[in-house]
Amino acid sequence: MNFKEILATLKPVDEIEKIDIVADGKVLNIIPNAPGKSGSLQVYANLVGFDNGNIDFALAQKGLEYFAEHTADAKANPGAHPNIDLLLDIKEDSYVKAVVHYKIPGDLKERVEKYTALKKEGKLNEDKAGALATFNEVMDLLEAGKLRTAQIVDGKWEANQWVKNGIMLGFPLGEIIVYNGSSDIAFTDKETFPVRKMTGKEGFRVVPPAAGLRRGAFAGAGCVFMPPGYANVGAHVGAGTMVENLAGSCCQVGKDSHISAGAIIGGVLDPVEATPVIIGDHVLLGEGSGVTQGARLGDLVTLAPGVHISKATPILDPLNNVAYTSAGTAELITHELGGGVKTYSVGKVIEAKDPGYGPEIPAGALVIPSMSVSSKGTLKLTPLIAKYIKSASERAYALEEALRG
Repeated sequence: MNFKEILATLKPVDEIEKIDIVADGKVLNIIPNAPGKSGSLQVYANLVGFDNGNIDFALAQKGLEYFAEHTADAKANPGAHPNIDLLLDIKEDSYVKAVVHYKIPGDLKERVEKYTALKKEGKLNEDKAGALATFNEVMDLLEAGKLRTAQIVDGKWEANQWVKNGIMLGFPLGEIIVYNGSSDIAFTDKETFPVRKMTGKEGFRVVPPAAGLRRGAFAGAGCVFMPPGYANVGAHVGAGTMVENLAGSCCQVGKDSHISAGAIIGGVLDPVEATPVIIGDHVLLGEGSGVTQGARLGDLVTLAPGVHISKATPILDPLNNVAYTSAGTAELITHELGGGVKTYSVGKVIEAKDPGYGPEIPAGALVIPSMSVSSKGTLKLTPLIAKYIKSASERAYALEEALRG
């Protein structure tokens, strides 16, 4: 088949505004939904399943097949087809991230801001019907994955404050009601925030008797929620991810990740400017681990059982002789204790970042429990990066080796 015939077999992209191609926090290219570009947009959207996702070597090869006769022309004429050149540049140990931006109703943000102002003035009931319609529109778009409480903008994660304000409208608009389960067990919550309704055609599984998604949460195809797995309002859980515990409000979880039993992803709905927890693709949170207060885990990060990361947690990286903190990358000071035993403390910041969210853990980091020296000279539990991995297939052996070592 030629390119035109292949496009006819792919899912259309009418609802997508653009896709940003990002690597290392920088935008490499922008593919708009415009004449002459919509074919490339359709290829890239189908490659990542219409949600933010990584394009690795295997997906790049699939994309080159989609471009059909144009791929040969791109090879013969470098620079003539930049969107194909991007795929040709992806090698077996590299990838780029495609960030999908959907078209949003032009006046939705304006309406949310209008009703948010009325809420602050205590006048929301003056147009309760309009406010409720706006709230439900925001929630429907969140559940469809077309709107997010945080998104990658210009290569960097940002909280969508107006979207969070849209969610917050639901609290004063709803009354507390009783929800009855099949065994006459009563639950109470706002009528505006029920358990998410599902048809069975969503493509993900919610296993009984005690797993669920709250209104306004998104889950991609192939997700599994095992009891007591739960996604709170505004959470966005990528395709193929298994959740065996809490995915907190507004958290952004990538594809093909695993939130193990007892692991917790913290939520943050208010204040609206706070960036939620960000979890990359192919991430594993071991049993009883936790990520809270806006911490960010890059793709392929592994947290060993019991490792907790919050805004105040430094992560030691003796492999690169640095520590990762909410203030940025800091010096790592090594203390030799004798007999080959050493510990660490955190020095001054050498590469500052926005301190408004938690530490960022680099892609591929395998994080285990360890100790560091506090400013008062006492020992304290501190996560440590024991190894970097390049594929999920390395994970089980590398984690066992690190914990035994």
